[in-house]
Amino acid sequence: MTGRRVSVVIPVKDDPRVAACVASIRRAGPDWLDVQVIVVDNGSGDEFRRWLAGEVAGYDALLCEPEPGVYRARNRGVAAADGEAVFFTDADCLVRPGWFEAGLALIDEGYDLVQGYSGAARGDRLQRLLQARYGKRFRRLRRGDPMEVDTRNLAVRRAVFERLAFNERFRRVSDTEFGLRAEQLGFRVGYSPTMRVNHDHDTDLRVFAAKQVCHGWGAQRLMCEDPALRWHGGHLRLVHRATTFIQQLPGRQAAARALAGTAIFAAGLLQQAPRLPCAAAYGALTIIDKAALLAGHLMYAEGQPEPSPSELLGRRLPRD
Repeated sequence: MTGRRVSVVIPVKDDPRVAACVASIRRAGPDWLDVQVIVVDNGSGDEFRRWLAGEVAGYDALLCEPEPGVYRARNRGVAAADGEAVFFTDADCLVRPGWFEAGLALIDEGYDLVQGYSGAARGDRLQRLLQARYGKRFRRLRRGDPMEVDTRNLAVRRAVFERLAFNERFRRVSDTEFGLRAEQLGFRVGYSPTMRVNHDHDTDLRVFAAKQVCHGWGAQRLMCEDPALRWHGGHLRLVHRATTFIQQLPGRQAAARALAGTAIFAAGLLQQAPRLPCAAAYGALTIIDKAALLAGHLMYAEGQPEPSPSELLGRRLPRD
């Protein structure tokens, strides 16, 4: 295993948690592995950029991509990467020990993209609820199973980027698109349960709901743009078929906006109910999650601009 080199790409916008992320990557790197850490600043304010350059230690390259778009930032990082594999994580994540070994193990077995598991960075009630929703899709997966990928915790063989890049036109779902198109080209995608990071979930359930609306919009956009893509989640195919039919109905956009607003409002109510039993809170969050995603699917229309959490919430978020 000696003499190997990998790259890690971390996009960041005004998020000081990137310092802990970089430190965790350095701690996780085994002695036999040469790790290139690339941080890509994606339109942060002047004060944060100065702090990033002066206070964050442990990166090998600090790049600036002023054009907004996290996938544009990731592509910029990939262009500077020189490792045999490129690992991706986010500024609000902490890499767990064994991260590199688990990703490279599947790559050595012939996989080209390796999706890892993201746990919760903290143990409070809200984090546990959000983690339970995130973790649901992994419960029946075994090592090596194919799935939709996300760049919160992903490793990609360098050769994949010779034929494919992240779609920079959209804020969300371009990582899912990247994985599905990679499979379409014949690359292998596999899940590694021991390739782990801890993610610092949103502290506001309304932000979570707004992001899920945007994810639903992105999934519907991708399904409409390329119906031939093979999704692994059967429920996504059902949603696509149902919403494609519903899109023909009058008043769809108004209904979608109303459903999105209801999901965000309900998320705010759930946040204000800390004494609600955990099982009931999880059930309520499940309904909110599904309603928000469905609203996003219904909201999509060809040629319409992509919604943002800031737009849906009516207030500017620091990281949209």
